[in-house]
Amino acid sequence: MNMWIAAAMKYNGTFAENAKSAGTVTLLGMATIFAVLALLWGVVQLLHLVMPKQKDTKPKAQPAEPKPVEPTAEEPTEDDGAIVAAITAAILAARTDAGITTGFRVVSFKRIHPGKRTK
Repeated sequence: MNMWIAAAMKYNGTFAENAKSAGTVTLLGMATIFAVLALLWGVVQLLHLVMPKQKDTKPKAQPAEPKPVEPTAEEPTEDDGAIVAAITAAILAARTDAGITTGFRVVSFKRIHPGKRTK
């Protein structure tokens, strides 16, 4: 391969001869690269035929969907304002016991599971 490149490179010529030599070297290099890429592609395709894709023997575990919890007759049905007031009172009591006397205010609250109440 090197003798082809050496034969194509003539530095003792006119600009046109040097450009022709440079073009020949460029085309030889590109042809070599594409030939190697085509050979690699053929090897990969051959491997696809020889080694077929293995199927999973284990079934994929389906995540269990949570069932909605419906309120029973035993659970109290309080409005959200009463729940927020109870939580705020508990926080204030805990902060007072810890010696923190600065106030705070509840800006917003969001129910994590809408419609689900815990005991």
